[in-house]
Amino acid sequence: MRLTATARRDALLGLIAGAIYAVCTLLALPPVSFWFVALAAPLPLALLGWRADRARWKALGAATGSLPLWVVHHAWMADVTLAGVGPLVIYLACWTGASVWVLSRVSRVGPWMPPVIGVPTAWVGLEFLRGEVAFEGYAWFLAGHPMIESSAASRAAGIGGVYFVSWLVVLVSGIVVTRRVGSPAHRRTAVAASVGLVALLAAGVLAPTGGPGAKSIRVAALQTDVPQSNKIAPMREQLVDDLRALLSLAEEGAAGGAQLLVTPETVLPLGVLDPEALAVIESVYGPGAEPFGDALRAGQRSLGVPMLVGCTTPAGLQLEDDGLMPAAVYNSVYLLVGGEPIGPRYDKLRPTPFGETLPYIQSLPWLRDVVIRIGLGATGMDFGLARGTRPVTFEVPTTDGPVAVSTPICFESSMAPTVRRLVLAARDAGTPTELLCVVTNDGWFGSFDAGREMHLLQARWRCVEHGLPMIRAANTGVSAVIDGRGRIVTRLDPRQPGVLIGDIRLGSTTTIYQTIGDSFGIVCVTATLGAVAWAGFAALRRRRSEQRDAGQHAGEEPGS
Repeated sequence: MRLTATARRDALLGLIAGAIYAVCTLLALPPVSFWFVALAAPLPLALLGWRADRARWKALGAATGSLPLWVVHHAWMADVTLAGVGPLVIYLACWTGASVWVLSRVSRVGPWMPPVIGVPTAWVGLEFLRGEVAFEGYAWFLAGHPMIESSAASRAAGIGGVYFVSWLVVLVSGIVVTRRVGSPAHRRTAVAASVGLVALLAAGVLAPTGGPGAKSIRVAALQTDVPQSNKIAPMREQLVDDLRALLSLAEEGAAGGAQLLVTPETVLPLGVLDPEALAVIESVYGPGAEPFGDALRAGQRSLGVPMLVGCTTPAGLQLEDDGLMPAAVYNSVYLLVGGEPIGPRYDKLRPTPFGETLPYIQSLPWLRDVVIRIGLGATGMDFGLARGTRPVTFEVPTTDGPVAVSTPICFESSMAPTVRRLVLAARDAGTPTELLCVVTNDGWFGSFDAGREMHLLQARWRCVEHGLPMIRAANTGVSAVIDGRGRIVTRLDPRQPGVLIGDIRLGSTTTIYQTIGDSFGIVCVTATLGAVAWAGFAALRRRRSEQRDAGQHAGEEPGS
C-alpha cells in the first residue's frame, strides 16, 4: 500500500514524538536517573495526539519511535526468552502508540473537555490498563516512577498511589497543551491547576508519611550471588556449595546482632521446608531424604536467630511411576524459629506473567505446551506455579515483642494492589504490618544492572504508599533498607555476595492510600474508556447523519 503525502507526514511526526518520549524516559530512569526529565517525557505525545486528525498514522509513528526505549530496557530478556523479547517490545510500543490515538478520541468528547484534565486522565487510564489489567498487569515504566527521587512529588503516593503521581506528572503536559490549543476558559483552568500543583509541591506535605514507630529491629539481608542457571537446572554439588555460602552469610548476620535474617527468593531450588511434604518424602524414601532443607533448619537452629526463607513448596505429593509428584507447586516464604517453620507459610499470590504463569491460557495445557516449545516464556520454567490463596502476616519474635512482617515475593513488589492486600489483611487481623520484607531473585537480569535498579525503584513506591519501611533481600542484588518515604537508607551493590545489616524503625502510619487503594486509577480508566466510547458513538452518529443527508440530496430531482 502506497502512503499519501499526508500519511507520510503524520507518520514522521509520530516517529519524532515517539523518539523524544523514548529519550526523555531513558534519561529519567535508571541508570541515568535524571528524574526531572520525566516531566517532559509525555509532552510530545500529548501535543501530537490532542485534537489530532488522522491519528492512526501518528500513533503508528509514535509506536515505532518509542522502540529504542523498550529495546534498551528489555534486551536482557534475550538470554531468558529469545522468542519472547520481540513480542514484548512490540506490545509495549503499541501502548505508546495507543496513547496518541486515545488522546485524539478523548479530545473529541466535546468543547467542554479541557486538555489539562483530559490529557493526564487518559494517560493514566492507559497506564492502569497496562499495569493492572492486560495480561495480568505489567506496572513498569509508569510516568510517575522516576519521581521517587523527589521527596515532595513522591509523597503524593500516600494519597492515591503511584498512579496519582503519574497523573500529576502528566498534568504538566496537560497544562502546556491547554496553553497551546485550549479555549480561554480552558486556559483559566490550566492556570488554576498550575497554581494548585506548585502550592502542593512547595508545601511538601501532600500526605501523611511513614513516621517511625516506637519499636526498632536489626535485620540482615543475605545477598547471595547465585547464577540463574544454578536455580533452573541445579547440580547437587553446586547446591551444597551454595547452601554453605548462604549459611556463612547467615553466621555473619547473626554475629552482627541481627534479630531477623532474610534470604532471597527460592534460595533452596531443591530444598523442602513444608512439614507435610517432608513427612511424605520421608515416608517413601526414609529419614534424611531431603538434606538441603535439613541443613538449613539445623543452621538456623544453631544460630538462634529467626529467619525468613524463600523456598518452593511441593504440595499434595503423590507416589506415581515417575516418583513423588506434587499436585501443585508454590513460591513460598517460611519463618524458621528454632529450626522449624512457625505459623502458616506465605504462598505467592500473584505469580509473574510469562515467568511463573501464562495469563489466559494457563488452563489450556496444549496451548501452554506450544508456548513453551516456541520459547515465549522464561527458559527452564514450566509455568506450573500455583497461586497462593490467602495473605499471611509473620509475627517475628524479638526481645521487644513480636514484629508483624508482610513478605511480597519478587514481582509482587511491583504490583501495588497485591502489597495493599497483604497490608490490609494484616490490619484486619489485628496485627498491622510494621515492616515490609521483599524476597526476590534478580538473577534473571544477568549483567543488566539497570533492570535491578528498576525493580528496586518499584519496591520503594510500596513504602511511600503505606508509610512502611522495607528490607529487601535479593539474589544478585540490589539488597536494600528503605524507609517509609521510599528513601534508600543503605544498600549492597549488585552481583556480589554480602550481608546487609540495618537498624529499622518500624512503621506505624495508616495512609489514605491504604483506605482507598487504586481508586484513582480505576476512575481514570473508567473515564477514559467512557470518553473513547462516547467519541466513537458520536463519530458513528455523525457519519450516519452525513450519509442520510447525502442520500436525500442525491434523491432530489434536478431543479427542485
